[in-house]
Amino acid sequence: MLSSFQAGVRSQEQVSQSPQSLTVQEGKRVSMNCTYKNSAFDYFLWYKQDPGKGPELLMNIRLSMHKKESRRMIILLNKNDQHFSLHITDVQLADSGNYFCAAS
Repeated sequence: MLSSFQAGVRSQEQVSQSPQSLTVQEGKRVSMNCTYKNSAFDYFLWYKQDPGKGPELLMNIRLSMHKKESRRMIILLNKNDQHFSLHITDVQLADSGNYFCAAS
């Protein structure tokens, strides 16, 4: 089985997300990336939205951290490159959906 991941639409381009979409085999690892332009941002978030539902907060990380783990998910933050990423290991079909990154 394959899991599909879609990037969410952002109203402002302070945060850029890539890739826009990808398909991954179950059991594999997936990575999604975001870059941000505002160096004052200190709080970074990842959301997942399933069809017909509102966005659900998956994980967040503060500027003072460089890595945060929860079950099969990891957020990595590189403040020098103004980049943060979400990594999901052992991808399951239930992981399919739209993923949004945000920063504040």
